[in-house]
Parts: sequence; structure tokens; C-alpha cells
Amino acid sequence: MVKIYQKMIQDVPILEVVSDNLSNEKLPLIVFYHGWRSSKELVLTQARKLAQKNIRVILPDALNHGQRHTDISSIPSMTFWNSIQGNLAEFSLIKDFYLKNDLIKDNKIGVGGYSMGGMTTGALLTVHPEITAAAIIMGTPNLDAYAKLVRQDAKRRGIYLPEDMEYLTSWLQHYDLNRHPKAIDHRPVLFWHGTADPRIPYQQSKQFFDRIHSEKFAEQVAFITGYKAGHLVETRLMDKIANFFEYYLE
Repeated sequence: MVKIYQKMIQDVPILEVVSDNLSNEKLPLIVFYHGWRSSKELVLTQARKLAQKNIRVILPDALNHGQRHTDISSIPSMTFWNSIQGNLAEFSLIKDFYLKNDLIKDNKIGVGGYSMGGMTTGALLTVHPEITAAAIIMGTPNLDAYAKLVRQDAKRRGIYLPEDMEYLTSWLQHYDLNRHPKAIDHRPVLFWHGTADPRIPYQQSKQFFDRIHSEKFAEQVAFITGYKAGHLVETRLMDKIANFFEYYLE
């Protein structure tokens, strides 16, 4: 039986999802991130499937989301990037909590996420070599290209955007997996993206994979295309994600 525990790690609200009879045991750990304008509760189905594989799953609410809900800035993507930056800043806080409580088995740590959570995952790979395996689901690894797309769209639609928006988000270049692909460093990474995704361009993910897949450092990177699939995760994909993490975190 899978149990769900509501916790606070300092000021970060999380759900811990784990098999009831294993809650005090050392287990592989996965931090799984929700998408834009979503919440930790909306990824519980995925978390349950992962927990059934004898994995401890942590679902945090990103800044501005869920229990931390705030109004969205009228400046395009300002709240979005702020939310991702919060995830990046708080990852080690969550990870260290479970390390200090001696609850991570063999230092096996997975990270995954949908959409904004997938972008968070790619960004974390650039600076956290302790991550064992990762799943980037319908989230671009090319943060620079996505940010540029948002700026161009705002200009086209006549929406106010600060002239120095590129500088205000210049931190992105340090966490852009497209800029730092060697940071993958032979780790297993699973990509999934739908060809008909109306929110985050499929080509940004696919072009990244096509560029790196023959490189030695990317020997364990896999890409699944969702033909004619939109910005939505179905149950069969959740099962594939759970199987992926079970294989690489066992």
C-alpha cells in the first residue's frame, strides 16, 4: 500500500509518496516536479506508480504554485522563470534532508518532471553530478531558445516586456543543458515529447537529442516521440517513466 505524507522542509511544502511498509527504510529517492500552473497533487498518479517500484518520491510545490500560489506577473514568463529558479535553489535542501536522515539507498537519486518540471530537470543536470538518472517529459533542454521564443511572441503581440529581459534572465545560460550537454556525463536520461505540443516546441528537444545521441557522454540518453501527441501525459507513458527509474535506480 502506498502512503502519502504531507511535510514541510523549511518553507517548501512537499508530498512524500512511499510504500507504507518501507517508509522508514533506505530507498532510492526521486524528486519529481510538476508543470506550470499545476501543483504537487496533480502528479500523484505518476508518484504512486514510482512508489510501487520501491522508490521514495518527493513532490514539491514550486514557488508561486500550489500551497505557495501567487498571482502571475503581467510580464511574460517572469513568474515562470522565477518558479524554475526556486526549484533549482531548493533541490539541495530537499535532497540533503533525506541524506541527513539516512533514507537514501546507495546514493541513488532520480529527478524528473513534466513541462516546467522537465525544464527544471534538465537545468539540474547541468550542476548536480550526484543525480543518478533523470526524465525530461515535454520540457525543452534549450532554455535560451525557449526564452527567446517568449520574447519574440511578446513583441509580436505588442505585450510589454522590459528591454533588458534577456539580462534579467541571464542566469539561464548557466543551467542550459543545450549549452552544457557534456554535463550529462554518461547518465541515463529519458526524453519524451509530443510532436503536436502547442506549448513547448517538440523540435527543441528532438534537435538536442539528434545532436548529442552519438556522443559517448550521451550513450544512455533515450528519446521517445509521441506522434501527434499534445501537451499531455497518458497512463502508458507514466508506466514507462516508472519502469525507466526502476531499472536505473535499483
